[in-house]
Amino acid sequence: MTDLLSVSKSQSPLPDAPQNREELAEWVLDVLGMRIPDKAVCSSHQSPLDYLAASFLDSGGDPADLLVWANRGGGKTMLAAIAALLDALYKAPINIRIIGGSFDQSDRLADYLRRFLSMEKLSGAVAGGMTRQRIRLTGDADIRMLSQSQKAVRGQHAQKIRCDEVDLFDPEIWKALQFTTRSSDRARGGIEIFSTLHRAGGLMEKLVEQSQQEKNFHLFQWCIWEVIEKCKPPRRCEDCSLADDCQGKARKADGFFKIDDAIAIKARSSRNAWETEMLCLGAKHDWLVFGEFDQAVHVADLEYCPDWPTYRAIDFGYTSPLVCLWIQLTPAGVVHVIDEYAHTRRPIAQHAVEILRHNSVPAMTTYVDPAGNAREATSGAACTELLASAGINCCWRASTINEGLELIRAALAPAFGPARLKIDRKCRGLIEAFREYHYPLPGSAGQPDRPIKDGPDHFIDALRYFFINRMRPKISVHRKNY
Repeated sequence: MTDLLSVSKSQSPLPDAPQNREELAEWVLDVLGMRIPDKAVCSSHQSPLDYLAASFLDSGGDPADLLVWANRGGGKTMLAAIAALLDALYKAPINIRIIGGSFDQSDRLADYLRRFLSMEKLSGAVAGGMTRQRIRLTGDADIRMLSQSQKAVRGQHAQKIRCDEVDLFDPEIWKALQFTTRSSDRARGGIEIFSTLHRAGGLMEKLVEQSQQEKNFHLFQWCIWEVIEKCKPPRRCEDCSLADDCQGKARKADGFFKIDDAIAIKARSSRNAWETEMLCLGAKHDWLVFGEFDQAVHVADLEYCPDWPTYRAIDFGYTSPLVCLWIQLTPAGVVHVIDEYAHTRRPIAQHAVEILRHNSVPAMTTYVDPAGNAREATSGAACTELLASAGINCCWRASTINEGLELIRAALAPAFGPARLKIDRKCRGLIEAFREYHYPLPGSAGQPDRPIKDGPDHFIDALRYFFINRMRPKISVHRKNY
């Protein structure tokens, strides 16, 4: 077993249920022959044993749902299997469900369980056989591995749901899982989540933010320094490629991850991937359209200035939202997005009324998608005509998507000088769009140079129409007669 440090196994019988943190660590050591790292080396992190104690001993308090954000090779799947095993042995009758980002991920966790239950001290705990999809223990403990499908998830009623690599989950499956937990007399109902955080705008990033802001999950975070083996002489910091990140942390560690493996991984990784996958510093931005976007730089509390020109920018939609942005241009040429409106399933005439009601600031003009000039088959009128009849006159200009994206990038991070794009803090839809708008992930469908149209694009498209119409450089061509 390579995920946690293995030591020689004791031959004593299965002990009683552990009652505290120390007994829990001793149980895992005695029964499974593994030592769980118990040192939070980084100031804001927790140790793997902190999670296990919160899970089995309910020592985390409220909320009952637990969120584990840890590095690659940090023992997440193994710990989830240990927690499931403890629940099944000591909290029966109990129903436990395992679901992974893929069924292979679920099967990997189940494989750990099967290996544990094949050990001599636990061999009598199994009631019947162990299959790939189900394990039943004496005392009426039922563990099932689920595939990621609505059919598999809906209708489940379990005390514990454990989700491995949630960043790979379908959002609709995740929504369905919220209604599956039920408490029993011996087990508190709850969802436990285990994942790296490698995708900007992904589900894991959103859950981490929710746990920090809304406190709806108890967050446990650790990185390579909580699980790396203790660094001892003759190793010297001066000769180590980990030194700039480690800064002596490995001297305090007491984990299982081999230092030589960490050195090899860092040598073949990009800086961004290393920080994301091993240091757990946040999502990597490899696939983001706007990797330049930084909330600390581009988001602020903005005030409307009546002396500056105001514009609107609209992207049309029906089942997808119609998005309207209110934009001001400062004398220094800085774009201020001061307000936003977004709504679905409304006729254009109603949108016009709501837009004028939502923000009564007079706009010089409204920039829109050129497609809005086409007449609809049902009404016989164009969206631009319907807006104009309500008092919203529109302008448009044809362009490619990439042309507009480059203009936005230039405002986010100019080649010279400070940023020329600021967004008011209340424009949450646009801010989220900047954080999520991405190109196709490797191996997925789509053109690699075309952003995915999955929701955030509507806010970006509205902003893009403003930049194309108002901020496109005017190029003067000088001809010389000979």
